[in-house]
Amino acid sequence: MNENELKNYELLYIIPNQYTEDECQNIKQKIDQLLVKHGAILGYEEFLGKKKLAYPIKQIAHGYYQLSEFELDDRSKIQELNSALRLDKEILRAQIIVKKKLTDAERAKLKKREEERPLEREEKTDSAIKKPLAKKAESKKVSIENLDEKLEEILKTDNLL
Repeated sequence: MNENELKNYELLYIIPNQYTEDECQNIKQKIDQLLVKHGAILGYEEFLGKKKLAYPIKQIAHGYYQLSEFELDDRSKIQELNSALRLDKEILRAQIIVKKKLTDAERAKLKKREEERPLEREEKTDSAIKKPLAKKAESKKVSIENLDEKLEEILKTDNLL
């Protein structure tokens, strides 16, 4: 592979929800300028909206997700971009990955597939999870008398903690 060959990258970054969507657009423009300054050729972009984070980061539970694809020929610039994004106070998290460049048709096909996935998951959870749980509940029936006896034994002891 030629060192100066253009490679396609995908940047996904999270902007804290303390900013408005209008302010997010200004931050996005600032990040785009940073990419261009490092020699990137901007491509596909998508604002994924406000989402709940899997876990709080710096006491922040929600963020705006922005996806940007770009091409770059100098791999050493990726480390500089990562450092600049990490130091930016307006960016909660950022990740750059190498990604195959997709055509609009391929992108539409992937979107359609993503929209169908939640339906598949619901069907699987209904059939795969609920049945074993029902069987488990049936096999562990306890009479009320046994529960009352156990409760009395627990309450008679002096050390409840």
